[in-house]
Formats: sequence, C-alpha cells, structure tokens
Amino acid sequence: MRALLALALLAPACGYHPVYGGDSERFHVVLVRSLVPDAVASDEVVSGVREVLAREGALSAGDGYPRVEVEVLRADEGSEGIAAPSAALGGSASGTAGAPGPRARATEVGLVGRACLVRRRGGECERDTGDVRAMDVGASDVAAGVPEVASDAFHHRDLLRDVGKRLGERLARHVLGQPMASDEGIGRER
Repeated sequence: MRALLALALLAPACGYHPVYGGDSERFHVVLVRSLVPDAVASDEVVSGVREVLAREGALSAGDGYPRVEVEVLRADEGSEGIAAPSAALGGSASGTAGAPGPRARATEVGLVGRACLVRRRGGECERDTGDVRAMDVGASDVAAGVPEVASDAFHHRDLLRDVGKRLGERLARHVLGQPMASDEGIGRER
C-alpha cells in the first residue's frame, strides 16, 4: 500500500511540466544591453520578465546571482494601410495642398530581445532564448482626414510599452522552460 502511494506521488498529474524542472529556484533580473533608443521600452521588457517570474514564485529582488540577463536588440516599425488623402479633403497625392502626401492608417511596432540565465559572475549563459519577437499594430487617429500627430505620439508610446511587456513575458517563459506556441509562424500576431 505504501509503495503504491509513493508511486502515485511521483507520477506527474497531467504530463505538462516545465522543460527545466519544477524547482523553486529564484532569479534576479538585469538589463545588460539595450540597442533601442526608447529607454521606456527596455524597462517594460524587464518589467514583463519580472512579472512572470513573480507569478511563478521564481523572482528574487536585487541584481545578484543567479540572474536572468536581458538584452533588447531591435525596434521595428512599419506602416499599414497606406492611403493617399482624398481631393475632397483638400489633399493631393503629391502633398501640395492640405494634408501632405500618403498617410498610414496604422503602425506596426515590434521589439526583438533575448535573455539567458547566468548562475554566477563570469558563468556561462544557460537557457538562452535566442532572438524573440513581439509585435502589435496600432491605428492612427484621423480627424477630418488630417492625422492627429500629438495623439498618435501618445498611442505609439503606449503601443511600444505593451509590446515591451509582452516581449518580457515571452522571454521569461522561455527561460523557465514553459511550453508555449511558436511566435515564428506565418501571419501576424494580434
């Protein structure tokens, strides 16, 4: 009877478990390099890593060891839904009158980063995530056919923060070895 009870306690319940085991090790989080000009975006990536580690009970305060080292490598932007202003609004395709030239109806924002686990000063990088990307699309504000530049700037900053947070969450899940869908597939993440 005791042997059966011991065997039942050792068997996994559902078959899903972290790749790197379910140990209760705690990690510090440190931004070691950022190659993007927006410091807020990099801070949001680190914040996203910390939030996931905290939810999993794997976060330790400070910047000691073992630690997750985060790098923010690239920020990408692209225009979506480009359209020329209509003549009815006083614009022209050449941008000579009214609204200047073609305008994007939305902007796609993406961040690329990577993270790894370093157990001691000068130690090797373990559990390297490789390059991980997060992206999203935000619509432009248009009033009477003319883009609202100030409003777009605020929306862009918020969009970049959201993308940074999502990138950090993905990096943390990779480091913890949690199963997740690939973000390298064809199509766009929404």
